Amino acid sequence: MKEPLTLSFVCPAFEEAEGLPYFHKELGAVLAGLANAYAIEIIYVDDGSRDGTLQVIKQLADRDQRVRYISFTRNFGHQAALTAGLEFSRGDVAIMMDSDLQHPPDVIPALLEKWKEGHDIVLTVREEDPDLGWFKRVTSRAFYRLMAWISDTEIRLAAADFRLMSRRSLDSFLQLRETHRFLRGMVQWLGFPSTEVRFVPAPRKAGLSKYTLRRLLNLALDGVLSFSKVPLRLSMFAGLASVLFGVVVAGYSGVRSIASPSGSGLGYTFLIASLYLMSGLILLSLSLIGEYIGRIYDEAKGRPLYIVQEQSPEGNRARVHSAPVTWAKTECRDEPSDNATAA
Repeated sequence: MKEPLTLSFVCPAFEEAEGLPYFHKELGAVLAGLANAYAIEIIYVDDGSRDGTLQVIKQLADRDQRVRYISFTRNFGHQAALTAGLEFSRGDVAIMMDSDLQHPPDVIPALLEKWKEGHDIVLTVREEDPDLGWFKRVTSRAFYRLMAWISDTEIRLAAADFRLMSRRSLDSFLQLRETHRFLRGMVQWLGFPSTEVRFVPAPRKAGLSKYTLRRLLNLALDGVLSFSKVPLRLSMFAGLASVLFGVVVAGYSGVRSIASPSGSGLGYTFLIASLYLMSGLILLSLSLIGEYIGRIYDEAKGRPLYIVQEQSPEGNRARVHSAPVTWAKTECRDEPSDNATAA
């Protein structure tokens, strides 16, 4: 009898002790309809929680033999947690989803149908969320429009980190080594056949969103700087414009001083203003260059993307699927071929 394909579900969790039981119950209800067709593993990644999330995950693992878990030494970020779960997964297909029910489990069958049609990557796109604040809506639209303008890699508007990946696309993804990770762009960069499924975000059962404004800004910065050199080119064009402006103002000031000595004060005002403008542009350009150099420095250090403090026992897993040796250090766990975001 042919061995069934394995589905791996990668679910990062940060400070989700209250909501995890609700999520696992709803996920289990959907997976009950898939149990006859697939072997299933559920990988929870505790991203350095301090509210008892790991203890809740261990309780779930005791009751459900499909559950495996990884716990970080500290909070390494959502993108790192997703990467860790993918590196530990053994499935023929991996599905990433948050464990706060914002990514509704009842969308999973639709993702699998698209995969069966021959798509290696199935993305999800959020429908308009009426509960989302106006500020987040406006900034999200602005970010994706900016990415569409400056990046050669297509990032779909309202795309989420809720997606399906085939094993071959996942193995290729795990070869990408950058420290500052923007998975929505990295997955699209792979170029495998992809499609999308739209979904309406479900309300949280408990807890609050952990994506603060600072985390969102960091994620946006990772997306912009990881997939575009346009900011560097913009600083060059701004510098040229500033030089041209300075020449024009200096010429105007000289002519004004000769034609009307009494009005020379206005010329000096323009000259001082142009100096401030050029100084500001120089500082802005240097800061952009410094940001890129800082990222090169982070890559050169070669630190692992995360450190595992604890993981589920070896016996608590679905069938083993051979996984490629990946780039990050492996001394943090016993498995030789597995490993491993910020917004």
